[in-house]
Amino acid sequence: MTEAEAPDPFAPATLGPVRLRNRIVKAATFEGLTRDHVVNDQLVAFHRAVAAGGVGMTTLAYCAVAPDGCGTPNQLALTPAVPPALARLAEAVHAEGAPVSAHSGHAGAVAAGTGLPGLSPSPVFSPLAMKRTKAVTVDQIRRIVDDFAAAARVVADAGVDAVEIHLGHGYLPSEFLSPRLNRRTDEWGGSLENRARFPRAIVQAVREAVGDRLAVLAKLNMADGVRGGLWLDESVEVARLLEADG
Repeated sequence: MTEAEAPDPFAPATLGPVRLRNRIVKAATFEGLTRDHVVNDQLVAFHRAVAAGGVGMTTLAYCAVAPDGCGTPNQLALTPAVPPALARLAEAVHAEGAPVSAHSGHAGAVAAGTGLPGLSPSPVFSPLAMKRTKAVTVDQIRRIVDDFAAAARVVADAGVDAVEIHLGHGYLPSEFLSPRLNRRTDEWGGSLENRARFPRAIVQAVREAVGDRLAVLAKLNMADGVRGGLWLDESVEVARLLEADG
């Protein structure tokens, strides 16, 4: 790609149903401001300031789709009680001329560090909790897929513009993708197609839950950075599967 062909980062862009004033997006880096698991004045002020700074979109991080999916003790959980406060944040960001995205996920084994049981594709030792996690059951897999869909509806009802599904960085969907962490012998493990079944089911459920009300994004790391983990060739193939899913 030549310099003349490169997209202008300051040009407007369209992301599904969302219009961005430029292509600069504040990443889903955790703010650490939600000590009581709820949207508060500090969090609203933080994202209002980011929007006022001129970004194309700001991202609210990290929002657990279920109470057992929190990776730290001070993260938001997208429960049915959230929309009024979340709507206040969305309105503040919109007033500064930017849309807002909610970064949703399930921490999986990482949640063990908060005192929760910690769920993972296969039992693993968690150095955060100094104990082994529990292998997620098929019923729990289906429940968590439903949790992602329900959380997306919560986000949409609050007037948020996009949902970013966290499929990377050692959280539960990422653990399923990892050949190092996913040692299952059922339809949720083994081949890359099987390991990708859970993340793909999540994205499909979210899309069906919100239709074209929200832009739906997926956050996927390209390499786990550990021997035997997900690597570039498989990451690219997962991205292609997600693209093929629409």
